[in-house]
Amino acid sequence: MRLSVDILSIVLGVSAIVLAVLTLEFKRIMHSIMALCLFSVVLAVAFFYLSAPLVGVFQLAVLAGAVTVLFIIALMLTGKVEVD
Repeated sequence: MRLSVDILSIVLGVSAIVLAVLTLEFKRIMHSIMALCLFSVVLAVAFFYLSAPLVGVFQLAVLAGAVTVLFIIALMLTGKVEVD
């Protein structure tokens, strides 16, 4: 039981760090937005794991939901610039 708990916390931590780095390193903005959304979901799962479901729900609703949609709408409304 304890080993599975440790493995879950390690997987959540490593995946959060990897997704945060990918958010910064992707060249295409849409890929960065999707990595940020996945990072938010992993962070919400970590809050649920830490017995803070209210914070996890707010994390999902505000950051994974509203902010990601806001970024996508802003991306669609701005002009597209091709960079090589």
